[in-house]
Amino acid sequence: MDEAILIFEKFNILLYSIAYQICHSKEEAEDILQEVQLKWLEQDLTLIKNPQAFLSKLVVNRSINYLNSAQVQRVDYYGPWIPEPEIEHSEDPLIGKEKITYALLVVLEQLTPQERVVFLMKEVFAYSHKEIGELLDITAENSRKLLSRAKNAVKDNDISVDNTSQAENQKFIDLFNFSIESGDLAPLLGHLTTEAKMSIDGGQKRRAPLRTLIKATRILTFLNGVMPHDFFGDERVIGEIYQQPCLFVKEQNQLKSILFLGLNQEKTKIQHIFIINNPDKLKNIL
Repeated sequence: MDEAILIFEKFNILLYSIAYQICHSKEEAEDILQEVQLKWLEQDLTLIKNPQAFLSKLVVNRSINYLNSAQVQRVDYYGPWIPEPEIEHSEDPLIGKEKITYALLVVLEQLTPQERVVFLMKEVFAYSHKEIGELLDITAENSRKLLSRAKNAVKDNDISVDNTSQAENQKFIDLFNFSIESGDLAPLLGHLTTEAKMSIDGGQKRRAPLRTLIKATRILTFLNGVMPHDFFGDERVIGEIYQQPCLFVKEQNQLKSILFLGLNQEKTKIQHIFIINNPDKLKNIL
């Protein structure tokens, strides 16, 4: 038993990161790890040649099951659904933290569960196609095809997902914050693409548009309408989550929302504004 616990603890951070990156939910990732640990402690270790592969497969299978059920639940979700943010505290080199941006998490929502798993395991966690095939019970060739489809979907989306856009993203976050502080959002208009979007995830816990707003002028009209009603709180702090600058909005010293920006592929303008208001998705931050 002691050996089994030590082995599990050795891979705990990696396994949690895999579950979170796939599920985009801290609570679900923690639940999956608990289930996997119980399953692991039932095993005869003498029959397991590769503990990391065995544990990873358990995590991946449970994560895919969650995604399949979550996709059904999100059909009935009130308003836009945005991944739950999390501040990574670990510097463990196994988890591929430096390859993840919050914008990428958002884009991965558009992939099928298998495409998402293959993309993450190959591009973030550096698993081979052979290893991924064993995780998903598919051939290495099928893994390559799924990765190709996933990469094309990521490439064809309308926002930049790579971590080299950090400086540009910081510039636009600073501009957004300055515009709020000055009480004049008009300068933002010239920095939004014509077909810019804004998604606000309130989860029926806080008032938010039921659908994603499209077009820069419509977004500005909405923001000008809600700004006098403390939509942006009484304090704002610029921070970073998953290699991406963001704006923490507070009200009476309590976190009220988090604002992220998705830049266009050229990184010259704001293509998508993401605002998380749902308190259930903010309770694990700060």
